[in-house]
Formats: sequence, structure tokens, C-alpha cells
Amino acid sequence: MKVSILDYDAGNLASVYNAFHNFGASVKIISNYKEISSAERLVVPGVGSAKNCIDHLIKKNFFSELCHFIKKDRPILGICLGFQIFGNNLFENGKSKGLGLIDADVKEISKVNDILITHVGWNKISYNQKIMKKFSFKNEEAYFYFCHSFKMIINNDSKLECSDTIYKKQQIPALVLKDNFIGTQFHPEKSQVAGSKIIEKFLTF
Repeated sequence: MKVSILDYDAGNLASVYNAFHNFGASVKIISNYKEISSAERLVVPGVGSAKNCIDHLIKKNFFSELCHFIKKDRPILGICLGFQIFGNNLFENGKSKGLGLIDADVKEISKVNDILITHVGWNKISYNQKIMKKFSFKNEEAYFYFCHSFKMIINNDSKLECSDTIYKKQQIPALVLKDNFIGTQFHPEKSQVAGSKIIEKFLTF
């Protein structure tokens, strides 16, 4: 079980590394775009600003390599911002073009008195039968740790399976499956039992 974690200055590398290492995976952190193409399984973590993230991916030649990697039919896990960048367009700190794997735009959750609301803490995802069965979830296990101010707004994507969470009466895509891609708005590496099921499944994806 070989896993490559992309280091593009977007945070939380240590916790993601440890989560996979604890499952006995051979984990490698890659920081050169030339290493992406040879990855057997690729994890794209993410904490920070979308605009800065996309600009950095382009500057370091990661963006084009990720576009090529998507077509290789190898497992990819996108976490939080690392999930959002696989949408079409992101609108944090200006408009940025995403990788386009998922037909979705990424916009702010909401504002109160011009202050951006952040979804922080534990929340439950909806009971999508196909996803719950695939990950062997039980209802009481489907709680995950979130920390984000922007969400995916998914358009028509017939190949996508999605489980949502609800925050401030808003529906937020929390876990998506599409072909060889798993995307989590939450942090599986910080989500204890339920999060470990995501990591375990990715290693056999």
C-alpha cells in the first residue's frame, strides 16, 4: 500500500501522514511535480485560501500534472481545500479555475453582518445508502470534523455519489465519490473512528 501526499504548502501534512502510516501504508510526501505521475495513490490535503492555493499549484507546475493524473484512473483523495480544488471555479479571495473533475463551483457558506461564517467542529453527514454501504458506516459513526468557510455547489454530475451535512440550515457536500476520486470536506485524519474508515477504504480503492 503506497500513498503519496502532495506537499504544496497547504498545511496539515503531519496529521495526514500519521493517519496513513498508522494503517501500515508506505507513505511518501512529494513536493516536486515530476513525482506526481508515478504515484500509486495520491492524497491532496488542504488548509488555507483557494486563490493562493491555485496560484501556487500553477507556479509549481502541480496544476497541469494533477490534470494528467486524474486521467490515469488511480485513486485520489482530496481533503477540505484539497477537495474543493477539483471543482470548476473557486471564489475565495477572487475567482480561480479549479481542476474540473467535479461539475461544481466553490462559494462561501454565508455571511452574517458581512462576517464570513466558518463551519468548525463535529457534524453528522446524511445517510446516503450507497456511500454508507461502501464505507461500512453505521448511523452513529457518521460524525466528522469540519473546518471551512466555503462549500461546493454541485451542478448536474450523473457519475457523482454525494453525502451531505447541514450547517446553519445550509446543505453542504461532505463526502463525494466519482470514479477513482474520493473527496471529503471534513478532515478524515482528525475524525477518529469514522475518519479511519475513509482512510482504510482509500487504501483498497
